[in-house]
Amino acid sequence: MEEYNDQHIIDSIRNRDDVAFKYLQVKFQDSIRLMVLEMGGSQEDAKDVFSEGLIALIRLVDREDFVLTCKLGTLVYALCKKTWKQHLEKQVAVRNYHMRKLESSPEWDFTEEVDQQLYQEIFWESFKQLDKVCQEILEGYLKEISPKDIAEQLGYSYGYVRKRKSLCHGFLMKMIEGHPTFIKIKQSELTLNIE
Repeated sequence: MEEYNDQHIIDSIRNRDDVAFKYLQVKFQDSIRLMVLEMGGSQEDAKDVFSEGLIALIRLVDREDFVLTCKLGTLVYALCKKTWKQHLEKQVAVRNYHMRKLESSPEWDFTEEVDQQLYQEIFWESFKQLDKVCQEILEGYLKEISPKDIAEQLGYSYGYVRKRKSLCHGFLMKMIEGHPTFIKIKQSELTLNIE
């Protein structure tokens, strides 16, 4: 594959040129896979982390004030490592939550049930705002259908489904985090934590 300088790749990302994404994949995906595997992840985790890292890179590059102050490879690696560490932290948080739940008294917690219901409503309201393709792909993942089977069912390539899933997941998370009810819940949690 032809070698490109970092600025050329940055400009190509801004223009959504496929050559840039193919170049990044060929150039950096193996090192990201190795990092994830060494930190206890799987091949699937590595693919997801690389995709999410590229989404983070796109968002960063799209900012008007973005200036590349290091090698592009270093930036890609740092974004992917941060993504993987956040994933690991969430796993620990979920484990701790379940442990606390098991240790806590079996009393019924009304507020927790209300919160759970609100989160579900926020999720589905946001989900319905996605385009049809995103809904179909994410629905397949929610039903735990393999990406290969989703691709066959919808008539897309496996690579397209995996790439689109990451993009759709990013869009969904952005909508959820921007949902007025979600913002109110987070603000009230912050207030409770401060007090």
